Amino acid sequence: MTRWQLEYDPAAKKELAKLDKTKALQVAEYLNEVCKLEDPASRGHSMTGPLAGLHRYQLGQLRILVKIKRNIVTVFVLSIGRRDTIYK
Repeated sequence: MTRWQLEYDPAAKKELAKLDKTKALQVAEYLNEVCKLEDPASRGHSMTGPLAGLHRYQLGQLRILVKIKRNIVTVFVLSIGRRDTIYK
């Protein structure tokens, strides 16, 4: 079973730090669960349009945008935010 690496864009780290501690912990636990999967794309949804090539996970009102880099077995977190602002 492959263990996927988890990396954060610097902007995503700042967004995670702005969340209250409970939500930040939920996001971290969720992403750790995703990295334990054989295929992290099996959860969430693939994006279309201008965000094609990215993947989205939903955690309550929060959305987590990631790029799944299969060649280096990495889930790269690009952005974390509320659904009303993350896609802008």
